[in-house]
This record gives sequence, C-alpha cells and structure tokens, in this order.
Amino acid sequence: MKKFLFIVAIVMMVASCNNRAEQNQAEETVTNEMTQDEATAEAASEAGQDDGWMKQSTIMSAKPMVVDFYATWCGPCKELAPILDEIEQHHKGDVIFERIDIDQKPELAQEFHIEAIPMLMFITPEGEYQTIVGVEKPAVIEAKIAELLTRSAK
Repeated sequence: MKKFLFIVAIVMMVASCNNRAEQNQAEETVTNEMTQDEATAEAASEAGQDDGWMKQSTIMSAKPMVVDFYATWCGPCKELAPILDEIEQHHKGDVIFERIDIDQKPELAQEFHIEAIPMLMFITPEGEYQTIVGVEKPAVIEAKIAELLTRSAK
C-alpha cells in the first residue's frame, strides 16, 4: 500500500508540475479566437471542473512511466540525456517520460529520497517501480522498459 501511495504521489506531483508549466505557456501565448473545445474546457474550468489535471493523471496512470531525476550541473545527467531522448522517441505513446530537475523541484527530490543522480524510476500503472542510479547503456534501459511494458500488460 505504501508503494502505491508513493507512486500516486509521484504521478500527482508530476502532473501538477506539467499542468502549471502548460498554464504558464498558455498565458504567454495570447490568442483572440477560441475553438469550441477550448471554450468548453474553459467553461468547465471556471465551473470548478478543471479536467486538465484529472485528464493528465488518468493518462499517466494508464501507461507505464519513466521518471528521470537529474540536475543541469550533473555531468552524468548530461551524458544520459541524449540516450533518454532517443529511447523516448522509440517508445512514444507506449511509455510516459518525465524529467525532474532536482534543483528546480527540491521538494520532490527530498520526498522521494533522491540521494544520487541521475536516477531513473520505472513505474508500472499499478504503482510498482524499479530504479537505476547512474548512467547505463541504452540496452540496459531498453531492457528495463521492455520489462516495464511486459509487467504493465499483465
């Protein structure tokens, strides 16, 4: 049960961070016209039914997830980034990839007891997870993702 609550907390925090980033980006982009869907979503949000976070959480909980805890000053993190970019492109749509800068989100690093970076967390929709600390070969990461997808399909 603790594992499940831990994973739910990650999903909620990541979704919240992403939602805030999307809101900030949306505020920067000013448009004069709204589509019907945008108007409906805005009306729902104003009515207290903001489905942005809920929709994101539902998507996240339905798919396996890879979370990369990193820092911009970290040499091994910089080495791992292009590897993850390539792997992410290969698994687009199957696995959700999130990157969390521990300097930008120290509360997440503290909550999840991140003591070394880079750290990859592989999370099933059921809340089971495994971690890798340090830079690994792409084949090792791919194997973990394959295992993650297999476990998630059961």
